[in-house]
Amino acid sequence: MRRLTVLWILIVAPVPCASLRAAPVPQEAEAPKEPDPTPFEKALAAFRKGDYGMAVAEASEVAADDPLFHKARYLLGESWLALKEFAEAEKEFRALLKSRPESVPVLTGLARSLAGLGKFEDAEALLRKALRLEPRDPAPRRALGECLAADGKPREARKELEAATKLDPRDPLTARLLVEITVSAGDTSGASKAAEAFRRADPKHPLGDFLLGLVQDRIGDVRAAVESYEAALAKDPKFLDAHKNLAILLVGDNPGYKDVAKTKRAFAHLGSYFELGGEDENLRKAFEKIRGFLDGREK
Repeated sequence: MRRLTVLWILIVAPVPCASLRAAPVPQEAEAPKEPDPTPFEKALAAFRKGDYGMAVAEASEVAADDPLFHKARYLLGESWLALKEFAEAEKEFRALLKSRPESVPVLTGLARSLAGLGKFEDAEALLRKALRLEPRDPAPRRALGECLAADGKPREARKELEAATKLDPRDPLTARLLVEITVSAGDTSGASKAAEAFRRADPKHPLGDFLLGLVQDRIGDVRAAVESYEAALAKDPKFLDAHKNLAILLVGDNPGYKDVAKTKRAFAHLGSYFELGGEDENLRKAFEKIRGFLDGREK
C-alpha cells in the first residue's frame, strides 16, 4: 500500500505551473524620445544655415520669461543685420541695451545697425566705447574699421583692421575687409601681404586663395588670378564670389569667345553663381549671351 501511495503522489500530484511556462523573453526598453527643439534652438540652427528669415521667425517666438530670452533677442538683431534690415536691428539692440548698457556685443550690434543707416558718427562713438570696455575684442575693432571705410576714411579704417587681424589672424571677415580696402587704395603689395598672412593663419580656408586672386586680378596677372580662384573653389565648390570673379576673368580674357573651351568654363561658373543665389543682372545678360553663342555652335 505504501508503495502505491508513493506512486500515486508521483503520478497525480500537481507540478507548479511556473516550471511549465517558457522563460519570459526580455523586452528591449524603448529609447527615450528626443525632446522637440525649442524656438531658440530652431532660431540658432536657422541662423547658422544662413536662413535669416527663419531665424527671425523662430527667435520672435521665444517668450519673455524664457531664460534664453535676451540671447534670442540678440540673435534676432544679428539676423536683421544679415538681412540688411538696419532699422529693425537698431530697434532690437536698443531694447537690449537698456538692460545691458555695457555689453560689448550689444554695443557693437547697435553700432553696426547705425552704420548701415548712415549714422557713422553715432556708430563710431558706440564702438569706441565698446573698445574702452574690451580693448582686446576683435569684433568691435573690425566693426570700427568697416564703419570708417563706409564713412570714406580708408586710412583710419585700414589701421583699425590691421589691429583687428593681430587680435584674430584667422577671422575671414577682417581679412577680406583689409585686403579689399588696401587694394582699393592702390597698395597691391600691402594687400598681397595681408592675403598671404591670412592664408598662413588658416591654410584650409578658401578665402586666402580668393583674396590672393583679388590682388593678382588687380595687377593684371590673369593666369595667376584664375589659378587662385580655382584653388579657392577646390576647397569650397560653393564659394559664390569665386565663381563670379572667375567667370568675369574668363570672359574678359576671351574676346569674341574665340577659345570655346574657356567660354564653356565661364558659362559653367556663371551657372554655378546663379544656382548659389547670385543676382547680378549684368552677369545674367552675359550668361544668356554665352548660352546663345554655345547653342548656335551646336546647331
